[in-house]
Amino acid sequence: MDKEVTVHDMAASDGITSLELFDRLSHERPVRLTASDYYDEIGAARKGMFWVFYDKDQVVLQVALGAIALRSRRANEFLAWLLSPSLSTLTPVSLFHPDVIERAKIEGRFVATRDNFFSPSPMQYDVVRVMNALGERNFPRGQIERALRAVVKTVVDGGLLVLGRSADELDGSPQATIFQRRQNMFRAVSDMRGGYELRDFVLELQPDA
Repeated sequence: MDKEVTVHDMAASDGITSLELFDRLSHERPVRLTASDYYDEIGAARKGMFWVFYDKDQVVLQVALGAIALRSRRANEFLAWLLSPSLSTLTPVSLFHPDVIERAKIEGRFVATRDNFFSPSPMQYDVVRVMNALGERNFPRGQIERALRAVVKTVVDGGLLVLGRSADELDGSPQATIFQRRQNMFRAVSDMRGGYELRDFVLELQPDA
């Protein structure tokens, strides 16, 4: 019980549920939690009275004039092209919740950072959780399988992998599976409402392959 448990909450969006998880787990035992998302910030560039917002890959998200913004993607892209602000002056805007940012500043065991489940950092964790991201509502099957092959390598032997969705669009119920890694394979420890939609694929994976 004295051993520090390491947790990686991937695709954590603004990280607020990761912070809640950290607080709950910390009441039970020492925990070090990393909350990550690929889109951890956007960039804002000013041109005259206009602001142009870009995602992490410098793809145009929105052009705004004060509180006025265009809805059409094509219109935003065209106006951004006309304005052509200098990308060298991009101002970063964090997408993490303010409470997450503040806690990460004062709590060394809670980290909010960027990571990509298609090519995650090589560090391994006792628990890896990916909720509401690796489902066929979000990505084609082939891309999900590629991400899973990468993610499973970040779970230590004996560690847990939590996959699924926390809210079903039909009745608000979670659908997920908790897997445990045993050497070079995974077994299902617990299923909720039928389990993760690619459950059988995970059971066939060999992390060290």
